[in-house]
Amino acid sequence: MEHTEGLGRLAEVWVDGTLLSVCDGVSRADRPTGPGVMEGVRLQYVSQQGVSLARAAGENRGKKKYLDPVRQWTYVGYGQVVSIMPVVVDFGLLRMEDANWTTDESLLGQYVAVPIDRLEIAPSNEPDWPEEIT
Repeated sequence: MEHTEGLGRLAEVWVDGTLLSVCDGVSRADRPTGPGVMEGVRLQYVSQQGVSLARAAGENRGKKKYLDPVRQWTYVGYGQVVSIMPVVVDFGLLRMEDANWTTDESLLGQYVAVPIDRLEIAPSNEPDWPEEIT
């Protein structure tokens, strides 16, 4: 973490020498996270319009892998689908899971362009479902 304005606000984080603007999902509500190396976090993205991966595949014919900044924490992500169930896209700088699920194996290896409305840093240990009580 380089700098943050606080939880749910703009933050700057370094990833392999690249400074990214993200939404802070890791600070406490009463105290912004200070600068420094962070562990137990991940980068994830939200595409509010939803993404048709089949259509997205037609929008990256140049086979690019990078995050193209648009404004604040908004990007266009150019990458390659490296797995399905869950869908994981390799954007070069990092790999992120896409919220869209598919069983279409023809997407494996396809290069896609994904509109990223909000790139965010979040705890990596969030369960996807409630834990069982024993």
